[in-house]
Amino acid sequence: MEYADFDLEDFLKEESFRQWVFAPTPETEAFWRQFLDRHPEKQPVVDHARMVLQSIDEAVIQDYPDENQVERMFTNVRERMQPAPVRQLPVPWRWLAAASILLCLGLWVYQKNRLPTQYEQLIDQSSAALLEKANQSEQPMTVRLPDQSTVLLQPNSRISFARDFGRQAKREVYLTGEAFFQVTKNPAKPFFVYADELVTKVLGTSFWIKAAEAGKQVVVQVKTGKVSVFARTDSRANAMQANRELEGVVLTPNQQLAFSRDEVRMKKSLVAEPAPVHPHSFEFKDAPVSRIFSELEQAYGIDIVYDEELLGNCLLTASLAEEPLFEKLTLLCKGIEGHYEVVDAQIVISAKGCQ
Repeated sequence: MEYADFDLEDFLKEESFRQWVFAPTPETEAFWRQFLDRHPEKQPVVDHARMVLQSIDEAVIQDYPDENQVERMFTNVRERMQPAPVRQLPVPWRWLAAASILLCLGLWVYQKNRLPTQYEQLIDQSSAALLEKANQSEQPMTVRLPDQSTVLLQPNSRISFARDFGRQAKREVYLTGEAFFQVTKNPAKPFFVYADELVTKVLGTSFWIKAAEAGKQVVVQVKTGKVSVFARTDSRANAMQANRELEGVVLTPNQQLAFSRDEVRMKKSLVAEPAPVHPHSFEFKDAPVSRIFSELEQAYGIDIVYDEELLGNCLLTASLAEEPLFEKLTLLCKGIEGHYEVVDAQIVISAKGCQ
């Protein structure tokens, strides 16, 4: 069982975990201690789950309803389960009804003790009446916004936006989970996505945002156009939202920004597999290296830094149509006896040069 992938709800539902919390044995203590030693990043969620389960146990004892309340609850459950009134439920039905009451009590206590997520805090702070779209299926779901922008909402993800979205001064969307946005261009109304710690501002472009509630990172990846990303806690956040220019960390195609929740740090880099933004043949015969690098820059929208004087006499013949970008670079660097590295979302080429 992959406990390393469990979130709070998974631990609360797991029978062996509940047994450890309520009736620990030397064996279960050893098992869960070993698990936390191997996965120290799970300590906060395990502690939270233990707290919730223990609170349920204490709350059911302290806040258990009196006899009249129990009878009313029992009667309500019985009426919901039976199409017509009867004098007495058979024993199995009484057990089921009692179990239903205890389940309702447990869920009530869990909801009372559960800390709100950042997504819930954000939508609670909104001054506009919001409409929420949730994808509870196992397939991506397309949501079309009133301005004709589209959101490809991934499973277990949710977005919220104003019910009168088209009449708002700003186009604002709140996200938890993962989604791909294709935003209709409208310079007069910038588009904002609030995903946990990050604000993403765009005028018209397409991009991914990955902000899983239990994840360690919030990631923004750009496919086309430009976006600016900044932290909600940035002292200049309000000014950057109001400014019509793109401020903060500006991302272009094939670039991404990852916000580390543990380190509270943002890092800009290239996506794992850059894709061409503009079509090129990538067929070269005795072509100057400068021309090859220039075409790669245009095709992928990525800056390639190299010493033009040192590599000015290098000519290469290559057919690179099928290879991914990084494989292209590996083959080119072999031809000039050099190597490449990715530095701050740029590709830096180092080589001896050609005589």
